[in-house]
Amino acid sequence: MTVPDTLLEAYRKTAFSAETPKGRLSLRVGQRCPELDDLLTDHGVSTWAYVTAANPGSMRLRDEENAGRQRELDGVVASLGVTSYSGEGVADDGRWPPEPSLLILGIGRSDAVRLARQYSQLALIWNDLSKGSCGCGAARADIAPARPRSRRL
Repeated sequence: MTVPDTLLEAYRKTAFSAETPKGRLSLRVGQRCPELDDLLTDHGVSTWAYVTAANPGSMRLRDEENAGRQRELDGVVASLGVTSYSGEGVADDGRWPPEPSLLILGIGRSDAVRLARQYSQLALIWNDLSKGSCGCGAARADIAPARPRSRRL
């Protein structure tokens, strides 16, 4: 499955932030993030994902519903034993509300996609520093498709 062009464009025009012990970092699809490189190195991991439980299938929910879904995602990620940091995705044009999200360190692609599917997301951001993204080894945000599926607990 591929990510629709309109969704790809929306991701490219969004800043994805996370609150880390070293301060707030900001990710952009297709761009290097030296702060994320350093964070991954500090944690001794090479993989990461940026996932939300908000607005499944790109359909807006009430803030209370999104908050409940995000709390549930927080718990699921904590049970995986990986490090995560809270953040939000903010569209450059402000037409889509900020989405609470998690930057998850040390998560494999299949686990990240499973999480996105569990929360009926159309896509997520995932990458592996060890794969030499951009030919320079830098952490770079890339979009991975996540086929929407009903949430099953």
